[in-house]
Amino acid sequence: MARVRALADHAAGISEELWGKIAEQAWLGVLVPEEYGGLGLGVTELGIILEEMGRALVPGPYFACAALAAPALAWSASLELKRRWLEPLATGAARGTLALLEASGQLGARHVAARAVSREDGYRLQGKKFFVPDLAAADFAVTAARTGPAEEEVRLFLVETRAPGVSIEANALTDSTSRSGQLVLDGVEVGPEAVVGGWDLVRKVLRVANVGVSAASVAAAERVLETAVSYARTRKQFGVPIGSFQAVKHPLANLCAEIESARSAYHYAAWAVDAASADGESAVAVARLAATGAYRSATLVSLQAHGGIGFTWEYDLHLHVKRAKRNQYFLGVDSDYEEVVAREALGI
Repeated sequence: MARVRALADHAAGISEELWGKIAEQAWLGVLVPEEYGGLGLGVTELGIILEEMGRALVPGPYFACAALAAPALAWSASLELKRRWLEPLATGAARGTLALLEASGQLGARHVAARAVSREDGYRLQGKKFFVPDLAAADFAVTAARTGPAEEEVRLFLVETRAPGVSIEANALTDSTSRSGQLVLDGVEVGPEAVVGGWDLVRKVLRVANVGVSAASVAAAERVLETAVSYARTRKQFGVPIGSFQAVKHPLANLCAEIESARSAYHYAAWAVDAASADGESAVAVARLAATGAYRSATLVSLQAHGGIGFTWEYDLHLHVKRAKRNQYFLGVDSDYEEVVAREALGI
């Protein structure tokens, strides 16, 4: 965790050495088709990588590139965008992200206020996107803006971050191992070829992304549980390990059960997305809620098991506390996904 802490204090929050090694392993191209230099694999394989990254709290823009920008472009109808950006994205030569949320932090086409005004030679973009993952490191952002009032009039546009009219403002996050920014669009002009897709594409990308969030959260929760169990076995009070006390071991046992349930939900969601199952959207929402909830529970139970030392800056637990909270608010809030479960799974 020493390297994680060092990167957390770095302005960019990224190690170019580590980025180079990730690119060498071709992990950036997991979801990129083989004809564009990727591995052409599925969400299940992406989840395996993100489990280990979540477990180790790896900083950097891997998630933004591999789980957000890559599927958005891979599933785009624009061959021009694919040819220009997918191979550099798969090799690590270019970095991208997804600019979806606005000031409310909530999902849904109705929350998109950024405007895309149609012109003879393309579109003129105006607005502000909030909580854009790893924006400062990105060469482009796949950005949601509306061309009209209806849901089907929300489009995704590829916006290069160094284009005229684009500015970036940093978001101050409690989680120092993550980076986020605000994308300000002030009359940014893009051509018709910059259209990546519509709101249906957003929903597809979010399924991938939330399987990724679930994978990282489950593995991180498991790591936090392991740390708490190890401490409970070695820390002694009244001459015995504190893990022998019911007030310590029973919450840890319940946490183990919660994590295993979340793991099952995540595995099913990954399969459902890869198989294009009809219940994919609800399966992903269930997994997201279960996994981020288990991660949050893990940090709270672990804090109580550790006592005072768990609250110290020198101990690594606070890094997980902050990441767990960040995951709950990443790409929407719990109520967004509760609505999906209520609508898609329960029919209410």
